[in-house]
Amino acid sequence: MPLKQRFDRLLLTAAVVETVLGLAVVASASWLIAVERYHRPGTYFLSWQAAAAMVGMAVLVAAMHVRVELFADERLGWVMLAVSAVLLVGALAQAPVAHTHRWVGVGGLSVQPSVLARVAVIVLASVQLRRLADEGWQSRRLVLVGGAVAATAGLILLEPDLGSSVLLLAIVAAMAVVAGIPARLMAAPAVAGLVAVVAAVATSPYRLARVRAFFDPQAASAAAWQTRQSLIAIGSGGVLGRGYGAGLQKLFFLPEPHTDFIFAIISEELGLIGALTFLLLVAVIAWRGLRIARRQTQPHLALLAFGLTFAFALQSLLHMSVCLGLAPPKGIPLPLVSYGKTDLVVSLGSLGLLLNLSREVTS
Repeated sequence: MPLKQRFDRLLLTAAVVETVLGLAVVASASWLIAVERYHRPGTYFLSWQAAAAMVGMAVLVAAMHVRVELFADERLGWVMLAVSAVLLVGALAQAPVAHTHRWVGVGGLSVQPSVLARVAVIVLASVQLRRLADEGWQSRRLVLVGGAVAATAGLILLEPDLGSSVLLLAIVAAMAVVAGIPARLMAAPAVAGLVAVVAAVATSPYRLARVRAFFDPQAASAAAWQTRQSLIAIGSGGVLGRGYGAGLQKLFFLPEPHTDFIFAIISEELGLIGALTFLLLVAVIAWRGLRIARRQTQPHLALLAFGLTFAFALQSLLHMSVCLGLAPPKGIPLPLVSYGKTDLVVSLGSLGLLLNLSREVTS
């Protein structure tokens, strides 16, 4: 009898459903902005996001069939990280877009290198942390890997993109804890990371204003505008929402309703039911991802599955937390939902790797 490969169907279903629903939300949230702000057709952002979704699904399918043995080769992570570093430097060398250097032009298309760097770091850390654990956490290798991660986070911070830098460091820290790193070896990097974040906030007026507004919204009303409008959107949605397409906060009250605050638009138009639906989809993906990680027989593959799952879940929760006023605005997109071609393709590719690791061979 021929052998069949079975993937985690629930994970695949949740990923596809969230992507399709995300396209519908992007269509509603971006229509007026495309016409009025960018003088484009109303379907401009939807068309690009749909094209990215098709590419992402192709990447997902390809990732489902990559030989997992490749991820045991530590050279793969270093090569991926080197390519990401070149793209990050290339983005810094290009003209700023909206006062930032977060994108680099490749073949007429814009690519966000920080998203690619995140996956590269996860792939690298999955092998290196496992090897460090086997070698008794040798200081020389630990400094090498830690330095590479810190340098990557530093390049992202220069874009500037503090949110993505913190997200990257948090993912690696979680992977290190799961790998069994001694607490004493985590102390110095944790303090250094905290000092770097505080310095980045203290030396940037707009970041400092956002943090102050988070702790005292009335004292810094201008900086708290985005969060206030987000909370108005969420509160006005009620249980059932205003109705698809009937949201008001996307009418230039929320500055980026199709990207940074799309969860607020979901809550306003689809209500508590819609918000809980997206939260449930994230929870299902996280649950299945952690289940896949737990079932791996090879430690480096378990770390890889955990890192990819934790990255998806943490990014989703950070986005929702910003929209709910539980964290200062950071510009973190909601995976599979927010407009962003690179993030969508990479998110689907990452889930494809998880599906690959979920394979069970049956007769």
